[in-house]
Amino acid sequence: MVAGLIVGCSGNPIDRNEYVNRAVYRFNKVADRIVVKPIARTYEALIPKPIQTMVGNFFQNLGEIPNMGNDILQGNFAGLSQDTARFLINSTWGVGGLLDVAAMGKPGLEARHQDFGLTLAKWGYKNSDYLVLPILGPSTFRDTIGRVGTYYMSAPAYLKSVSLRNGLLAVSFVDTRASLLKAEPLIEESVDEYVFIRDAYLQHRADQMKGEVSATAESAPLAGPPE
Repeated sequence: MVAGLIVGCSGNPIDRNEYVNRAVYRFNKVADRIVVKPIARTYEALIPKPIQTMVGNFFQNLGEIPNMGNDILQGNFAGLSQDTARFLINSTWGVGGLLDVAAMGKPGLEARHQDFGLTLAKWGYKNSDYLVLPILGPSTFRDTIGRVGTYYMSAPAYLKSVSLRNGLLAVSFVDTRASLLKAEPLIEESVDEYVFIRDAYLQHRADQMKGEVSATAESAPLAGPPE
């Protein structure tokens, strides 16, 4: 593992903008330390764990909507059936998505993850240069386009209330950041944090393209703003 990180430091053909990416990474690290992490720690300390789980379930349930849209675009009708069933079950019996009732059955309907970046990969745009986004963290050029497409498939994009929309996005961001706090020791032990996160993110997305990663892995250090 360490050897791989050292090799990564010598350059990566998929990270041709490494100089700029590292600069953005440093900015993100400072912004995270000063603003984002303290908010996430406060959220984790003040909000009871069961409530945090319900918040995560709620946003996961909202995520079924773009999941379904991307299932259709990918022609994945088995996935569409599962995601639709999850959304209907959790939106009703799960009290608006606060409870993941769909996953409780035997066998349960486990959460999946789809986004427009994976749809672009499905239709041929597989290789894309690595890109670090301000505040949002690791991405690629393809996945950045995918973020926009996924956003416009999601329910918050069509809320008339700007304050409600921004509030939902902010809570989702903080909840995701809080879920990544436990991954920080692993990142800090790496030889080069930037390379560790880059390689982990790219491997994570490669596994998602193969259908080898469930939605439960989305809280891994490569799935959000980990700086």
